[in-house]
Amino acid sequence: MIVALLRALLSLLIVGTAIVMGALFTIQNTSPVPLDLLIVQFSERAAALWFLLFFATGCVTGLLGGLVVSLRQRARYSRLRRQHTKLELEVDRLRRFGLSESD
Repeated sequence: MIVALLRALLSLLIVGTAIVMGALFTIQNTSPVPLDLLIVQFSERAAALWFLLFFATGCVTGLLGGLVVSLRQRARYSRLRRQHTKLELEVDRLRRFGLSESD
């Protein structure tokens, strides 16, 4: 219970700090900057908006990449668990027929 409370407080502290830092960054970087991506040109917006937009895009991309890895690991774990269960059943059947590990 105490660990969960500490984890929640630490998470709240980190999120709060990120929000305050983002707000300060936005206040300090208000100069308009055009964005040219070779093919597409965007109108002038605050530099902080572009930076925060790219930061958010990077975060989402990283989370999606981590999700893909996590899903692959879960699928592999499930496959290995099924294989383990199947092999345990086979060992039990072999033991019932009188074969031991030393044979």
